[in-house]
Order: sequence, then structure tokens, then C-alpha cells
Amino acid sequence: MNGLERIATVLQGGIPDRVPAGPLVCGASRRVYGVTYEEWAQDGEIMAKSQIQAHDLIGYDGILGLVDLSVEAADFGQEMVYPVEDTPHPNYDNPIIKTPDDYFKIEPVDPTKSPRMKEVLKYYDILCNEKAATTAIMGFVYGPLGILTMMRGAENVFRDCYKNKEAIIHAEEVITGVLVDYIKAIAKTGCHAVVLDTLFASQTIMRKEMWKEIEGPFTKVLADACRDNGMMVIVHNCGNGIYFDVQIEMMDPIAISCAYVPDDCADWVETNKKWGDKVTIIGYASPAQYAFLSSPEEMKMECKKEIEELAEGGRFILATGCEFPPNGSLMNAIAMMEAAELYGKY
Repeated sequence: MNGLERIATVLQGGIPDRVPAGPLVCGASRRVYGVTYEEWAQDGEIMAKSQIQAHDLIGYDGILGLVDLSVEAADFGQEMVYPVEDTPHPNYDNPIIKTPDDYFKIEPVDPTKSPRMKEVLKYYDILCNEKAATTAIMGFVYGPLGILTMMRGAENVFRDCYKNKEAIIHAEEVITGVLVDYIKAIAKTGCHAVVLDTLFASQTIMRKEMWKEIEGPFTKVLADACRDNGMMVIVHNCGNGIYFDVQIEMMDPIAISCAYVPDDCADWVETNKKWGDKVTIIGYASPAQYAFLSSPEEMKMECKKEIEELAEGGRFILATGCEFPPNGSLMNAIAMMEAAELYGKY
């Protein structure tokens, strides 16, 4: 089986030749190609060439097309900072949304023409032409609340969810309309799925009822747009105590990528028993621990443990719980794939 066949089999509830695996190498791919982060993050062709070479080296079954969490916000006008060798981020000293009234000033943009989303679409187009026949390709879209935190700051957005809910919802409506257009454009590149990042649907960030009211309906629109355009829906949430129940209710994803157990489970064995027949679980090796602080052999042993906890029943994809750190040891990414070969038999 190739990577695409392996992942497709798992997502459909079948049993592949081994557990599929992918260390979620994104920004780290630039190091294989030999460019700076600053160059990589702003040029779709360089992103694609980097990812193609990293995939050739490491051999993961699926490719996550995450660039960074500020792509969409930048195209809505947020001033950015592009470090030479670190992840791009908003200029936190100059948020574009400075007051609650500014939520009403957000205007729609065309993702096929806006500076950063346009480059990401170029990236996906080149990548899919090269790899989509044998490897699962997953586009990435940040949720509307997450985008707002890139433009306003997380603390202010949380406060506004209580004090300026109407303004938040208005901004989400505008952003969601643009994201639907973005999803349609992603589908045209040939991606098999879109990963929707819903960080705020977790116990440590936002109450379940509030998330369901404020962001949930917009994530449903995005998930429906993915399916309407022929792509599968995968949720990514690396928060602690994430809400499987309401996210499945709102988005009906085929898989959830996570770093921690959901809010209604005590451990991963319980998570598999409770949710493994409803959704494929993707995860959950700690990126910081197993990319920086561990040896390749320790990474293999961690992967073996996770396979033992979650592979029963078949609906499990071994991965890091979030993006493989851009400056982490790629030897440990290779070790994850070796562990899948060694220990990933059902």
C-alpha cells in the first residue's frame, strides 16, 4: 500500500497493511531544501519544493499543508513579522483590530489574489501535481476565532466574546465567507482533505457552550463547504481537554487530530473505546518532547506505546500532536516512520 491507500483505508474504517503515520512536518521542510523560514513562508513554489524533498527523505503517509497561523489574518490586513529562522507571526504591537468597533471594518478579500493565501494555493497546486496520486494531501484552514486572535490578541478576543459578542459574530461572518471561497480554491488544487483548526473548542481555553454558540455554527459552514467541494473534513485541536462531542456534532469530521485526551476521557485507551468507532484519531506524540528532548530510539518507544493504546479497531493515524517543530530533529521524524514499520502491524 502507498500512503494515500493506507490513510484512505483507515478513514473508511478498514485495516491497512500497517498503521499510517506522519510527523506533521511543515516549516521544518525548509531545512531539507536549504532555505530560510522567511523565504519559505512567503513563496508557494519554495514551500512545495521543500515539502516534496522532505517527503522524499522521510516518507510520511500524509502531508499537512500548514504554513503558519497568520496566513489568513495577513490577507485581512494584519501587519506581519517574518523572522529569518522562526515562524511568522503578527506584529503584536500593531493589531489591526484595536477596538471593538474595528470588527465591523473587516472587509472580504479574494483568496486567489490576496498575498499569502494565493501563495498557499500555489503551494498546494504544485504539491498535489507531484504527490497526490500516492500521498494524502491535507490543506489547512484556521478557524474564524483563531484568525481574530491574530488580528486582535487572544486576551482581547476572549473579553469581547463576553462584552462585544455582536461585533465578534459580525467579523466571523465576513471571515467565514472568505474561508468558504478559500476552501473552494483549495479543492481545485487537488487536496484530498482540509484540516480545520478549532483551537478554542477545548477545556483550557473556552467553555463548551460558549464555543458552540460563538464559533461552532461557522465551523459547520466550513465543514459543509469542504464536503460540498469533494474534500474530507479533519479537525485539528491541540488544546487540552478538547470537545470531541460538540465538534463531531457541528462538523461531523472523518478524523480528529489532537495532542491530549478529550474532556470526557481519562486516558487514550478510554478515548479509543468511547470515540474510536465514531471518528479516526490522529496523534499524539508531544512535538516538543519528541523533537527536541528525546533520542530517535525514545521516539520509537513512544510511538510503540501510542500504537498499543490506539490502534485497536483500526481507526488511528500515528502523528505528532501538533506541527513537528520547525527546528526540531528530523532524525526523530524519520524515527516515527521507522516505528510505524516496526510496530504498526494490527
